[in-house]
Amino acid sequence: MQIDKMSIKESAQPENNSGFIFTVLISYVALLLTGILLHPMWRDEIHFWSISGASSGLGDLLQRKEWDGHPDLWYILVYAVRSLFDNPVAMQLMHAGIALTTVFLILKYAPFPKVQRALLVFGYFFLFEYAMISRNYAIGILLITLILVLYPQRTRYIFLIALIMFLLVQTNMFSIILCMAFLLTWGFEFIFSKTFRTELLRKKATVAISIILVLAGIVYSLQTVIPPPAPNPSGVMDFSLSQLTLQELIRSVATVWKAWVPVPELTSQFWNTNMVGSDVIEAILALIMLFAAALLFIKRPVVLFLYTIGMAGIIGFIFIIFYGYLRHHGHLFLLLVICLWLKEFYQEQQLDSHPYFPEKIYQWMKRNSAHLVTFLLLIHVLAGMYAFAIQIVTPFSAGKETARYIRQEKLDRYLMAGDRDISLETVTSYLDQEAFYFGRKSFSRYLNYNPNLRHRPDESAIMMMADSLMRVNGDTILLVMNSPLTEARWVNLKRLQSFEQSIVADEVYYLYLLSPHPQLYKSPEEIK
Repeated sequence: MQIDKMSIKESAQPENNSGFIFTVLISYVALLLTGILLHPMWRDEIHFWSISGASSGLGDLLQRKEWDGHPDLWYILVYAVRSLFDNPVAMQLMHAGIALTTVFLILKYAPFPKVQRALLVFGYFFLFEYAMISRNYAIGILLITLILVLYPQRTRYIFLIALIMFLLVQTNMFSIILCMAFLLTWGFEFIFSKTFRTELLRKKATVAISIILVLAGIVYSLQTVIPPPAPNPSGVMDFSLSQLTLQELIRSVATVWKAWVPVPELTSQFWNTNMVGSDVIEAILALIMLFAAALLFIKRPVVLFLYTIGMAGIIGFIFIIFYGYLRHHGHLFLLLVICLWLKEFYQEQQLDSHPYFPEKIYQWMKRNSAHLVTFLLLIHVLAGMYAFAIQIVTPFSAGKETARYIRQEKLDRYLMAGDRDISLETVTSYLDQEAFYFGRKSFSRYLNYNPNLRHRPDESAIMMMADSLMRVNGDTILLVMNSPLTEARWVNLKRLQSFEQSIVADEVYYLYLLSPHPQLYKSPEEIK
């Protein structure tokens, strides 16, 4: 098999109409900024901000994050912003700038019709999940988009692409998988494309240095992602042979449907849900879609290889290592977009005729692929707009509202303590002050994910710790709880307010004041 490389044809180049780009960008900016201003961050977003604020320097930060399960790049960017600004909105605006840059590159360079480019950027992932929610995934998507922009001249910009890939693998595990898929694909093309092989062999030294750079980046990134050994690991690299079951395989394959057709349940807590709701049905639909896309790429072997190895890598990681959530599964959709983009770069290859090759289905897919892709992108837009609309009426997390109430009522003058630890961090981060974490039995400004330090005490244990803390402090303490306490059991426990409206189901809060008293428990007679 020989594969001939070709430059993108003029007919495949997008119409770079400045009016179109300007109009879409202005509309996107208006929606994005509105969404950010209405988006109270949840724990996984604001954790980066709080851990940066608690660190005495960059080295201290990178040491503190060792249990988080993420590479370094986003921490470094957030640390740089936090060193200049005190308001966490600054981090959100930086994230918005990253998302906006990605959108600009897609509108200007993606080889898709105008309508598809517009639908893509207003879709669920590019408008909501990877834009309004400030996480480390957006920077990875920007770097992948830069690789796609440079792809037609990738043999000219070998070292530049290697530098981009070095940064890419410092963003998240799924970007590492996609980077490795690119490397393996170029190895495949090197073997089967004489033109590509000849061009690379002319620059052997540059190619060798570039490969070493990217591989060193992958090794370093994995070293920062894998947490230290622990009796009960809870990070990304959590693996057990017991999870390799048919049920888990079906569940993992079903993530393709969740990512490609992210239509949520029509509830206020829509996040990470899918309207189908059955793993078996979703897996069947996913296999049909995977086969259809593979058929579309089948006469472009390089793209088919990237698609196959990338899908296998991501689904395999989900199955074996970490199931994750829709923000992780979204990289399956990103890979589809990558392959649709690169499909325009390669000449269609003639395959040897085979009686079982579904030529008629292939030709139908080829004729109708534009309509099918447009329909799929329209679904993403509807999902994105639904997420945007729900966020307007329901706070993404009640943490910011809780912190505002505490500050407004001057409750921050009290020593603060609470549980669960993962949800308490959101409130402490917005208040930018320490709290006593019952689950860790210590004070902190941020959540340390070290499982050796984390426990889940019951209500009695929590109240005994609160009573002891109050006696040492000699004053009333403020309890920030993630679930209501049984007020009837405890002396001098006063419920102040609750904040129960939240898209993130477990980021609701109940505030209590516990005042000094000789006894903690009420007698049975008092309870009655």
